[in-house]
Amino acid sequence: MVGATIAMALVASVGMIALVTVGMAVVVAFGVVGVTNLPFPLFILICILVAFSLAPVQGKWLGMIIAGTLTALGFEKFGLNSLLIIPITLATYSRLFPDYLLLTTISVFPSLPFIKRFALKPLQTLKRLPPYTTELLWLPLPNHDRILAAAFRQDVSAAMETFRQMQSQPLPGFQSTIKQALPQIIADQLTTVKTLAELVSITKAEHPLLPLLVPTFYQSDNEGENAPKSELSPYIKAELSIIFPRLQGIARDVEAALEASNAALRERGLERVLVMQLERLSMQLPGLGLKPPEIKRWQPVITRWQRVIELELEEQKKQSQGEQLNPFQVGNPVRINRDRLFKGRRKFADDIVRRILNRDRPTLILYGPRRCGKTSFLYNLPRMFPSDVLPIFLDMQSAAITSSEADFCQGLVRAIYKDSKSQGVLLPTPPKRNQFQESPYTVLEDWLDEALEKLEDRQLLLNLDEFEKIGTAINEKQISLRLFDELRHLIQHYDQLWFLFSGVKTLKEIGPNWSSYFISVVPMEMLYLEPEEARELLLDPDPDFTLRYNEGIVEEVLKLTRCQPYLLQLLGAAMVTQANLHHTDTITPELLKAAIEDGFIKGEPYFTNIWTEFTGESEEEILAGQSLLLKLAKGEQPNKNRDDISEKALQYMLRHHIIEEIDSLYDFEILLVKMWVKQRANA
Repeated sequence: MVGATIAMALVASVGMIALVTVGMAVVVAFGVVGVTNLPFPLFILICILVAFSLAPVQGKWLGMIIAGTLTALGFEKFGLNSLLIIPITLATYSRLFPDYLLLTTISVFPSLPFIKRFALKPLQTLKRLPPYTTELLWLPLPNHDRILAAAFRQDVSAAMETFRQMQSQPLPGFQSTIKQALPQIIADQLTTVKTLAELVSITKAEHPLLPLLVPTFYQSDNEGENAPKSELSPYIKAELSIIFPRLQGIARDVEAALEASNAALRERGLERVLVMQLERLSMQLPGLGLKPPEIKRWQPVITRWQRVIELELEEQKKQSQGEQLNPFQVGNPVRINRDRLFKGRRKFADDIVRRILNRDRPTLILYGPRRCGKTSFLYNLPRMFPSDVLPIFLDMQSAAITSSEADFCQGLVRAIYKDSKSQGVLLPTPPKRNQFQESPYTVLEDWLDEALEKLEDRQLLLNLDEFEKIGTAINEKQISLRLFDELRHLIQHYDQLWFLFSGVKTLKEIGPNWSSYFISVVPMEMLYLEPEEARELLLDPDPDFTLRYNEGIVEEVLKLTRCQPYLLQLLGAAMVTQANLHHTDTITPELLKAAIEDGFIKGEPYFTNIWTEFTGESEEEILAGQSLLLKLAKGEQPNKNRDDISEKALQYMLRHHIIEEIDSLYDFEILLVKMWVKQRANA
């Protein structure tokens, strides 16, 4: 009984559906016939209503289909006149009428001269325009970008809400408004800068507004040239791409100047930014390809920044009266922009170039104690090499490079691309990071094959600094031994590639994997500066350096440091500090003594590193090595009948230049280290 009832219900439902379908078909058929029999003006009106009602947020093809269908329906009766249906339907589908005409009136209205005093405030006007009134903005509204920029001046948070809504809509009208408004919005924000802290903040991803507006300019360095670009990237005008990175660079230089160790150096850094960068940028604006309205937009930014820096300069000048410039750089490597502070090492550079020109193709190993200037040397190679040899710097301490083989290959390609570009050679765009994941070495070699053709006769010297980190990554299973196979393959088969590994140890000291994979190896030990180079560093570290030394002071510093670069910089900086504390421009023996004590405090990490890391390899050796150093500091010699552990510690310290042997007697290589250990022993 129940089954029969269900069957009857199904039959009734099917019958009803069929009846409705037939009825709709009849209605549509008569409707179509009826519409095509209407007069042409009424038929056009029907077309407008259909197109207007079916217009979606997106769907260009649907508009064309509607236009084509309606044209075909009217062609039999109206002939060629039906072709008018196409533009009318498409214009209506794009909401050019009536929406666009009405919205255009609203957007243009506030800008009319005789209406301005009665016009609504920008935010109120903005609320009466898309995307609030309609999302179907296919064409840009006149004056829409100016209203948006004015709204940001009125209320940033409220205007940002509208901005995000526009950003989420892919329609050309919104995209055009954003593209046209962004330069003015950003220029307005930069013109409101009142302090150097605010000025510096424009380089930071933590800035409350700018990274939201133009995230392209705030991408992490780890992502590099091939990072996924922001949604706004296609909508950034050339004007913004030209000027904003330059202003960010100026802000970074201001930050660097403020981080200087004393007021005199901060003053000089700010003056350089003011004169060499801001004033030069102001004069360069026409030559950068900017149009007069664009120049007019950015000139107030430059003027405002100049005023902010001038105010800070006045404050720094008050603080720096009689203060000596401290150009010495303690701890961080000396980069190429501080070339006056980098002295010597010419013979190392000449030796590398000679080997490259001779094409004997060894693998170069630059080794030596920490803080002896290896990284500074690598940073300064571009100015020491001829133009047909391009040094490429790769810092193996970066976890982004040693996390996997794919990361290593991507990091190598990115370093080659960036450093070549900085030296005036543009190579093919590197592959994106995800392309290295599946087959990193294939992607690496494919890019190298293409890139090396662009180099023509130039050679690449790949400098892998702190290369021991590769071994650490292999031990931790982040990278496999396949990397050694690949490096050896590149060395053997790519004639334009040279490798220089820089670190504390030689390949032999690191382990069998290294020495077996890299057979043709030339070790180059970097230790101390030559006395003349060290003397030049103390006397002429900067063009504006005016500090003087009493007779014998410079020679005493060379004796204390043995011309070790880090210790020279350490005592140099400490002597300037003492001169400023005592308001003098001359270093006396008393001030040198005070500078040594100051150096022991500021150089504590360096001395402690020697004490804990370079007195032995095992815990037992380290204790034995420290005991030996304490004896030497007191003027005692190691026991001749020392045990194996003490002997290993002694040999380890000899190999790492902590101590030396002269005429069967042992002593510290560097007198200043001996003084620190002796002070520690008496503490």
